[in-house]
Formats: sequence, structure tokens, C-alpha cells
Amino acid sequence: DGQAYVEPDRCITCGTCVRECPQGAKTFRNDIEKAISLLNSGAKVAVSIAPSFVAVYSEWERHRLASALRKLGFTYVAETAVGAYYVSCDTAKYVSTRTDQSHVCTSCPAVVSFVEKYRPDKADMLVPVVSPMIAHARMIKEKLGPDSKVIFIGPCVAKKGEAERPENCGTVDCVLTFSELAEWMDRENISLSALEESSFDEQPEGLARLYPLAGGCLKTASISTDALDSQILTVSGHDEVDQALEAASKPGESIIIEPLFCQQGCINGPAIKAESNVYARRGDVLGYTK
Repeated sequence: DGQAYVEPDRCITCGTCVRECPQGAKTFRNDIEKAISLLNSGAKVAVSIAPSFVAVYSEWERHRLASALRKLGFTYVAETAVGAYYVSCDTAKYVSTRTDQSHVCTSCPAVVSFVEKYRPDKADMLVPVVSPMIAHARMIKEKLGPDSKVIFIGPCVAKKGEAERPENCGTVDCVLTFSELAEWMDRENISLSALEESSFDEQPEGLARLYPLAGGCLKTASISTDALDSQILTVSGHDEVDQALEAASKPGESIIIEPLFCQQGCINGPAIKAESNVYARRGDVLGYTK
């Protein structure tokens, strides 16, 4: 009847409807109260913040973001890119020992859900390595203890669904988007301009801060991301992902696909509200990684 609605069985929680709905009628679940409850629980609560934060905050704001997160009540503040480095290492090891088939990297949960629901014939191509969010949360809980809590903050609605998958149960205790973080800081009257500069509690290795960009996972793993390499496909957006899966279907062919479901990658996620255009954001990530 002229109205769009979400069909749960078909939804891959990519967040495209949130971005594309002309009336702005589509929303995602707000978990700020859940995050506040965790902070009030008495447990050690850590925050893992996605490397795409660079696309949201200006240079001077980035240097104060850790202070803002500590002011909200977090006892441990770190970049998800710390876990991303090890995800790349494990991904590279896996694909290097299985050169008789094609592979799909699995850092993007929307892509994983898309393959499972719409291209199940390609499911055996999914690399059995967890995402940086899950890897980093496991590392944090090993460091702080099993009773600690982890809240992930990023640009991605699909991360909320990923955290609730049965195999990930209890790993990430709450997922917020950057837009939720902004709302939370406003509610607490936290202004970055009034805070001192401070560093995160962990620094990522290698080029892991490139993860929000197409090719970031493979680049971190020291795998060629040459755009003209016929065996390597770094793709973003639904159409490119779908066509790449089709291109890698020939028996005996070994193609590595690094897919991100959002066009131009995580810097263009549905929960990023940035004033700059996507290529300026890309430049910011590249500059911050140096």
C-alpha cells in the first residue's frame, strides 16, 4: 500500500533503509540506556571504538575523544584496530594455505549475513575468522577479566546484530553507533572543546587503522591491493559485492574478495553523520594512519 517495512527474515541489518528512506522514517534500536546500565553495574567497562571515528571527528576532536569516553565512565579506552591487526594476520594465514578455492573476508557482518541469506551457495567461501570487533572484545576481556564488560562504538548498524549471534554471545555486551555516542555526550553535556588531550589505552599495530577503507584488511595483512590484480577484489556496496561473488564462482579459481557492504566502506556507514564528503573522509583515514 505504498509503504515500506522491514521483513526480519530478509533483513541483513545493513542500515541502508535508514540512510535511503526519503521520509527519514526508518530507525535502528537505541542502546544508550543499556550502555549506561553497564557503567552503573560496578563492573569494569571498556570501550572499543571503530577506526572510522577518524571520519567523524576533526583532528583536534580526535585528540580529545579518549577523554570524553573516560568522562562517560569507561575505565579502559581502546581502538578496535588493535584487534583488526590480528584478524588480518589470521585471514592471511588461512587464505595462503588454501589456494585451490576463492575466499571472502569476513570483517563486515552485513556481507556475512548477505551471503548466508541470499547467496548460501557461496557460504563455503567465507573465511572462518571473526571480525575486529569480536577479536578485540575477546582480547579486552582476557586482559581485564571475564567479569568485565565491552561496549563497541562504530558506524555500523549490523554490529548490533553481529553481537547477538549465538556464537558471539557474551563477547560484546553493547553496541552503539557514532550517532548514539553523539546523543549520549549531548545528554551528559560533554563538550570536546572543554576537555584535555589524551591517548587511548592501546595503540594498534601495522596499518590496521585502514580497516574502514576498501582494501584495508588485505593491506594490513601485506597482501597486494593492486586494483589491476585479477586475483584480488576489494569491493564496496551491494552491487559490487554481489558481482564479485559471481566472478569468483569458477571451479578451481582462487580469488580473494575483501568486501564492505557500504559504498566506499565503513567511512560511509549508515550511522555516520559527517559534513565532509566521502573522499575527504578517506583522506582523513589515510592521513591518520601514517
